[in-house]
Amino acid sequence: MRILIPLLFISCSFFAQEKKFTIDAELKGVPDNTLMFLTHKYNDAFLFDSCLTKDGKFSFKGVTPEPNMYWITNKKNANPALIFFIDGGKVEVSGKIDSMATAKVKAGKTQEDYKVSLANAAKLTGTKEMLIKKFQVFSSRGDQAAAKRIQDSAFQNEKDFIKTTLDFIKKNPNSNVSGYIIFSTQFDWPSIPDYDNLYNALGDKVKKGKFGKLALDKINTIKGTTVGYPAIDFAQDDVNGKSVSLSSFKGKVVLVDFWASWCGPCRKENPNVVAAYNKYKSKGFEIFGVSFDQEKSKWMQAIAADGLTWQHVSDLKGWGNAAGKIYGVQSIPFNLLLDKEGKIIAKGLRGAELDAVLAKILGE
Repeated sequence: MRILIPLLFISCSFFAQEKKFTIDAELKGVPDNTLMFLTHKYNDAFLFDSCLTKDGKFSFKGVTPEPNMYWITNKKNANPALIFFIDGGKVEVSGKIDSMATAKVKAGKTQEDYKVSLANAAKLTGTKEMLIKKFQVFSSRGDQAAAKRIQDSAFQNEKDFIKTTLDFIKKNPNSNVSGYIIFSTQFDWPSIPDYDNLYNALGDKVKKGKFGKLALDKINTIKGTTVGYPAIDFAQDDVNGKSVSLSSFKGKVVLVDFWASWCGPCRKENPNVVAAYNKYKSKGFEIFGVSFDQEKSKWMQAIAADGLTWQHVSDLKGWGNAAGKIYGVQSIPFNLLLDKEGKIIAKGLRGAELDAVLAKILGE
């Protein structure tokens, strides 16, 4: 018996070069009539297909617009258990239900590329974990010189991995896995040139596809939140419900100040921010307050109580604030200082440091 959720590959029908595929799977230990799910994410939507097992076997059929990532689980919306890439054609899966993550997948070239990328990443992770343990040991002993050497080794380990990744992409410029690696890998000490070099090594076909676009979006986000690059624009509503954008402050030196009425350290820092604003506003300094509040009344009360006379916005989603997500804000208070062209020139300025930087830019 086979149950098909009809929405599975509808979006793929718009692609001229979609390819048919068949997945034949056998997982030992899976009871008969277990519902298995094949999942794929496309255009920010999760798409599902499902089927029932018999004698440990089950199969899926579908089409894919380009080599893409899919995963199999025995529960809908479960964390991915068995992840693989499909080019089209026949895919064979074999393993055990209680260890699906280690099941064998026989598929096309993109899946083979994916296996190589996983091996490279595993090597990095293994070395990183070893170095972290050594760093913790030396730090606990107070041996700062040894700890610094370990930190330097960790930095070099990551640079070596970036080179390995670049070599892989140069060797496989037309593999979607190359785009996937850029999109999915979290480097500890990346640089913008590193990311640019990785992306520039991609083939045009990959750049125009799903993972090339995801890789470019990631790089642009990194650039737009990095000192020395133009800040990512965003807009939210002010206390009167009027949308205000960051780009509307162009021509001013602006402090983007992330805070909340319920945040004790924020409220404690506010007098310093008020003093800086009063001192430099006549010289072209502005503040764009972004609140992580959820209750509008408390937000407005805090603005009035602390004398925050600059522009304020919020989407009233608390820690889910969209601008906070863009900039990766993990704690508040947090701020970004932008020059008159909207370029980030400093981050996390507090107290006397904020005044010192503004004095250097705008004069006492």
